[in-house]
This record gives sequence, C-alpha cells and structure tokens, in this order.
Amino acid sequence: MRQCAKRCLAAICLVAALSGCGAPTMASTPSPSAATPSLPPDGVYLVSLGVSFSPPGFSVPASAKMLDGYNSPDVVNAIYSGADGPAVHDYLVANLASMGFTITAQSSDSIVWQNAGWQGAFTMTADQAGLTLRRIR
Repeated sequence: MRQCAKRCLAAICLVAALSGCGAPTMASTPSPSAATPSLPPDGVYLVSLGVSFSPPGFSVPASAKMLDGYNSPDVVNAIYSGADGPAVHDYLVANLASMGFTITAQSSDSIVWQNAGWQGAFTMTADQAGLTLRRIR
C-alpha cells in the first residue's frame, strides 16, 4: 500500500502544480439540499468552507484547517498540515460510505474512493496531507 500512498501524493502534487495551487475560490455558500447526506456531528461540508464545486454532501472534519486548495468544476483539492492528516484520514474512513462513496483502496496513510460521479484520493505524510476529488465524465 506504500506505493498507493506515493502515487496518491504524486497525483495531489501534480494537480496542485497544474492548478497553480491557489486558495479555494470563495463563493456564496449554497445550502445543502434535502438529498444531501446528513452531516456527522464533527464534520463540515466543503461548500461551507467556500469550495463551491465539491460533490454534494461531501464533508471533512471540522477540526482540520484547510491550508490551501483548488476549486474547479472538475477537480477539487484540499491541502492540510501533516498534523491534521490523521483526523482527516479517520474521518473519511468513517464517513465516506454515508456520503455515497465506496472505498476502493486503503492503507494507514492513504484512501482511494469513488461513486458514479466522482473519484477521490487522500494521502498524508508527517508534513502534509491532501485530498483530491475528480469529476467522472
């Protein structure tokens, strides 16, 4: 699984490099619709953090502070400090299924998941952690 972590981190770095690694575009926060999965008590919707193109109902732990990211209609990423990595990892493992995603690969430091419309990956090191969501066309 170490190879998966390296590939996921490389993919996140590549997306960040190609995207200019700018801060998430802030937009008016849409209210989650009735079809949106319920928010876990320790979570926050990505749209509430200004990530307007996130999959509906996708959430992350409220305790983790997003340091940087990218927000486009087809690719969303969020970068965290390495210290927040374990909280994000554990939150995603516990909640991806209730958000409508299937975990397709997992290790102690990486996760890969998908549903009919999106693919996602998360990986972490001691210094940095990041997740990427890519729309499937």
